[in-house]
Amino acid sequence: MQTQDQAGIRSLESADDFAETRLEAIGFLFHGTFPVEGAKRPAVRAGTNLLHFARCAKLERVGDNEAKVWFRTIGIAKSHLDGAVGLSRWKWCKICEREITQKILNER
Repeated sequence: MQTQDQAGIRSLESADDFAETRLEAIGFLFHGTFPVEGAKRPAVRAGTNLLHFARCAKLERVGDNEAKVWFRTIGIAKSHLDGAVGLSRWKWCKICEREITQKILNER
């Protein structure tokens, strides 16, 4: 996975990177597993492969063994995750999804 080469995508390698990104509260954070090329895709466990707003409180419970990636925009996140993880193998955090829906309803 070459995330460093693309603008608006950053792989978070350490706990300090993760904490700093959460503190900035800009963009979106994904946590989960990326499939290995050529290997059989394992079943997706509940609570993994989720996309959150960077300020989401549920990110406090993310495991250390999961991959963590920061995205600048929703569009970048969606296109990258659809290609790297799979179309139906990631989803929004339920709390963040409700917040987006409410924002859209309030704008009408």
